[in-house]
Amino acid sequence: MSIGWDGQPYAKMAKDWGPIIYFRVPGREFVFLNDYEDAVNLFEKRGSLYSYRPHMHMAHELVGRKITVLFAQYGDRLKQYRRMINTITNPRAAPQHWPLQTKETHKLLGRLLESPDRFLNHLRQHAVATTMMMVYGYNLVESHDVHIDLADKMAKLTNIASQPGRWLVDSFPWMEYIPEWIPGAGFKRFAKQLHSELEQFTDAPMRMTKERIVDGNAEPCFVVTQLEEKDPVNPALHEEYVKYAAAGMYSGGTDSGIFPEVQKKAQAELDDVVGTDRLPAVEDMPRLPYIDALIKEIHRFSPIINLIPHAAPVDDEYKGYIIPAGAAVIANSWAFAHDEALYPAPYTFDPDRYLGVRGKDVVDPRQFVFGLGRRRCAGVAVAESFSFLAVASVLSVFDIKKATDEMGREITPEFDFDDALISHPAPFPCKILPRSPVATALIQRTLLTSSE
Repeated sequence: MSIGWDGQPYAKMAKDWGPIIYFRVPGREFVFLNDYEDAVNLFEKRGSLYSYRPHMHMAHELVGRKITVLFAQYGDRLKQYRRMINTITNPRAAPQHWPLQTKETHKLLGRLLESPDRFLNHLRQHAVATTMMMVYGYNLVESHDVHIDLADKMAKLTNIASQPGRWLVDSFPWMEYIPEWIPGAGFKRFAKQLHSELEQFTDAPMRMTKERIVDGNAEPCFVVTQLEEKDPVNPALHEEYVKYAAAGMYSGGTDSGIFPEVQKKAQAELDDVVGTDRLPAVEDMPRLPYIDALIKEIHRFSPIINLIPHAAPVDDEYKGYIIPAGAAVIANSWAFAHDEALYPAPYTFDPDRYLGVRGKDVVDPRQFVFGLGRRRCAGVAVAESFSFLAVASVLSVFDIKKATDEMGREITPEFDFDDALISHPAPFPCKILPRSPVATALIQRTLLTSSE
C-alpha cells in the first residue's frame, strides 16, 4: 500500500475519525497528525524524541541515502550538517546573499521578458542558479545546464525511493538478500540504478568545486569556506560532511496564476512604496505588508512539502494513545493549512486574512510549511528573501493573466499539483506581459547596468 505525499485524503479522514489517525500495513505503522497543536506538542515540545526518521530500508540501505541531510537519524552527523548549513543560512548570515538573490532575480525578469511562455523553466533555472552560486560558487548561465537536470532527477528519484508504503522491502527487510534474478526482485536492480544516479548528484558539483580550488579560480561559497576549515583529526570525515551538507542545500534550495484582485492590490502597494523607476529590494520588505501577506497565503494555499515522516526511538504516550517506537509520525501540513479553526474560509485565497486586527492572531503558515521541530528547514531566512524578491519583482513589472483559446475565451487553469515529496504545479498556460513600456525599459536598463 503506497501512502503517497498528498495530505488531502488524511485531512478528510480526520473529519470522521478524529485528528490523530493510526493504521498499519504489514511491517509498518503510521500515525498522522492532522491538528497543528498536536504536531507542535510532539515535534516542538518533545523535539529530542521526535527528531528521528522511521527506517526506510529501500531509501536508507539499498539506495544509500541514510547519511544524507534529509534521511540521517538524529545524532552527531545530523547536528554537524545543520551547524555547517547554519553558518550561511542563519538570520545574521542571510543578508550576505541578498546581492546574489537580487542579481539572479533581475536575470529572471529578463528571461520572462524574452520568452514568457517558458516561465516554468525560467523559475526552475532561477532557483538552481541562485543555490549553485551560494553553495558551490558555480555561475549557471544556460537553461539546459547539466546541474538543472541533476536537480530535477534528484527530486524525482528521492521521491521514488522514499515514498512511504511503496516498497515491500521496507516492511520485510530480509528481502534485500533475495537474488536479483528471482522474479519480484527487480527492486534491487532499480535500487542500484538509483544509488548510482543519486551519488552522481552528490559528487559531481563537489568535485567541480574542489577542482576549481586546486586551479585557484574558485568563487567564495559554502563549500570553499567549509573545506578551508579542515578537521585535523579526521579530514576525510569532515569533507564527507561538507559534501552531504552541500547536497542537502542543493536539493532543498532548487525545489522552494495569481488572482486578479490580489495582483492589483499587490501592484498598488509596490507602486506606492517602491515606485516605477526602480525594482524592489530586500530592504523594502518591512514596508510592503501586503506582499508579505501574499507570500504567506501562497505558502498556505498549497504547501509544497507534505507528509515527511518523523519517528521516536522509543514508545511514547500522547493523549492516552501509545505511539509505537519507529512508527512513521507524520505532520499533515495540508490539513493545518486548510483547518477552518485556524483559517476561516480556507479554500479562499485571501492575503488580507493576515493583516490588521483580523490577522493579529492568525498562525503564520511559515511556522509549519518549512517543517517543525529540530528538523525544520535550516534555510528559512534565505528562502524568505528569495521568495520576496521573486514575487515583488515579477509583480512590479509584469501582469499575469489567463491565457485565451483560439476563440478568445479565457482558459482557467486547473488547480493541479503532482503527488511528490516536494510538489510542483502541473504545467498550465498563462500570459505574462510587461505592465507598461516603462516596465520594459526598467528591466532592460537594470540588466544592462548589472552586466557592466
